Amino acid sequence: MSTHQGWTDLPDVLLHSIIPLSGSFSDLLAFAATCRSWRASISSYPWKSTLSALFPPVLLQPDVPVRSLCHHPFVDKLPCHVIDPASQHSHLCCQIPIVNLSSAYNDPQRPLGSFCFVGASFGHLILSSNRSCLIVDAFTGVSVSPPQIPGDEYTKVNYGALTAPLGSPNSHLLVTNDSHTFIWRVGSHSWLRPSPCDGTVKQIVNFKGQVFGMNSSRALFVVHLSPKIHVQKVLVSWAEMPTIQNLNNLCLVVCGDKLLLVGCRGSFPARGDTFEAFLLDQSTDSPKWVKVEELGNWAIFISTDKRSQPLSFVNPERWGGRSNCVYCYSHDSEHWAAFELGRPASNPSNFVFISCGSVVQPIWVVPRMFSVCL
Repeated sequence: MSTHQGWTDLPDVLLHSIIPLSGSFSDLLAFAATCRSWRASISSYPWKSTLSALFPPVLLQPDVPVRSLCHHPFVDKLPCHVIDPASQHSHLCCQIPIVNLSSAYNDPQRPLGSFCFVGASFGHLILSSNRSCLIVDAFTGVSVSPPQIPGDEYTKVNYGALTAPLGSPNSHLLVTNDSHTFIWRVGSHSWLRPSPCDGTVKQIVNFKGQVFGMNSSRALFVVHLSPKIHVQKVLVSWAEMPTIQNLNNLCLVVCGDKLLLVGCRGSFPARGDTFEAFLLDQSTDSPKWVKVEELGNWAIFISTDKRSQPLSFVNPERWGGRSNCVYCYSHDSEHWAAFELGRPASNPSNFVFISCGSVVQPIWVVPRMFSVCL
């Protein structure tokens, strides 16, 4: 009969039975930090998609100071304050590149001094400096460096996103500048340009195994990654166009088995503003956007920088949240604010600033090891 020598030798079958008993991402991160074998058991957990649906994303707050004994003034990463809505008494921090905390750190003597934030998806921050890009784990700071983007010294990336989790076999990085879109298959040695496609891509999401995107004209398209990379426009009926046209900060959100278009009737969500949502109805030969009155038992999480991946989670009441709400970051309270879909915000202290910038703003993130395509 075999005997186990210690905690590190527990069999996967036993560890896998413990994992679903966790109450938050904080618990799971503590579990993974115990030792290498426990962390590996999470990677091999066969029902990982259920974990990402059980807990809300965590909120990274680069604008909140963190005191850390491990900080050294000459390193290129600093601790970032993290709030876990499902475990608000937990004390979490992560390591993100120092250049993203404040433009005051944009020191050309630092290796990352010239890099800017251009997007976030699947637990990673996307950074760019001219033709160079970095894919950075939002919690560990571990980075992947693709080859240089085709162009010259004046090339500037406006948006970047992963098409799937970094470890997925078909993961690609999509970046766009003022005139072109480039796609890099993770692990390959070169970039490809899909055709046809212009440089105005504003967002992509992975929905039911397909990569949907939206450009600056609010047109919808699908990015086909195999056998040859190409972009196909989706001809959507715009019966709701007058209503949608009046909304700001539009974004695509995968909400369970639905693809939604969510926007705010107001430039900066605040008192009196409302969020509205439209469902992509593909039940006929002519897809169309149809307004939805409620999200059911789902909640949506939108980050301060509109280039960050919007997230959705089911049954938020399990951690004290509210269904049918859009969660944003309130700069006044340094906390989140919940906007009920279709109803004017009533809290006068809520002021949400949604924009694009070169530094990391408060952002909702699912840790990389739990990120999946729904």
